Amino acid sequence: MHRRLFATVWCLLLCMVLSGCPLEPPPDYGQSVNDGTAVSAVEQRVFDLINHERANHGVPALVMRSDLCGVARGHSQEMAEYNYLNHENIAGMSAADRLTNAGIAWRTCGENIAYNSGYADPAARAVVSWMESPGHRQNILNEAFTHTGVGVAQGASGTYFFTQVFAGF
Repeated sequence: MHRRLFATVWCLLLCMVLSGCPLEPPPDYGQSVNDGTAVSAVEQRVFDLINHERANHGVPALVMRSDLCGVARGHSQEMAEYNYLNHENIAGMSAADRLTNAGIAWRTCGENIAYNSGYADPAARAVVSWMESPGHRQNILNEAFTHTGVGVAQGASGTYFFTQVFAGF
């Protein structure tokens, strides 16, 4: 009986993940970065889901910083505008270059990017995809990264472009 119940619950959770359904209730949106800078509901959702994953793996939560959000959002906006997905921007700058160019003195940094469309919860779909990818998962669970910024933009076709910048100071 217990095995059957476990199998049923497991299948339900797997279906929720594969369909892009959230694994937890959505957070109370309308939040902001510590300095009062507004973040979109989708950006906040990515941030919350990433910290949920870190907590599930015993890794301390990330702190969101507005300057990192600005760098991430700028990259997502450029990818949406020119309809491409790449860690390098059109000028050939990496995440490390963009952070340095923004005057951010980081010790270690990383970046996750993604795009998707057609999901009820595009943020959850992006995070699930990142957790299924070894390199992206490593960034999410890296204890050397203490701060983050999330930037999301929508392209003309409705596709969501995601950038998450990680930094350690």
